[in-house]
Amino acid sequence: MLSVPSDGRQGETVYGEQVAAHPFLSPEWIDEARALHAEYIDRVEAPDEPVRLNVTVIDAPFAEGEVLGHVDTSEGSFIPEMGHIENPDVSVRVPYEVARQLLVDQQYEMLMISFMSGEIEVQGDVSMIMALQDIDPTAEQQSLAEEVANRLRDITA
Repeated sequence: MLSVPSDGRQGETVYGEQVAAHPFLSPEWIDEARALHAEYIDRVEAPDEPVRLNVTVIDAPFAEGEVLGHVDTSEGSFIPEMGHIENPDVSVRVPYEVARQLLVDQQYEMLMISFMSGEIEVQGDVSMIMALQDIDPTAEQQSLAEEVANRLRDITA
């Protein structure tokens, strides 16, 4: 059910609460994603292999230039953060729409297609990216991942 908050943004009513939708990777979206992360932090296991990954997203409709982010699983989290970190294991450069397909829409089949077509540029240890793709979740982990993905879609305009 779509509703319009008092500030004029569209949002969805989810889990009995109104949720505002924001452009993917906008500062408002990142804030909402962090809040979701805080809700689930005690239910998500730390990754086995730490990965320090810088991400550069190009062609974001709300930003001039590039959107810089990173994921540092050595801190026990997959949550994307803004800005780059020093000495990453791997860096990727990806178009906005491809990043959205992967992170929000979970169209993982697009990863290999985008990589092979050159849309995704990788510098550093490519095996780190492949290790993330080879994670084999339990049924409980998969269910939790789907729940989080649905909530991410709810906050994404």
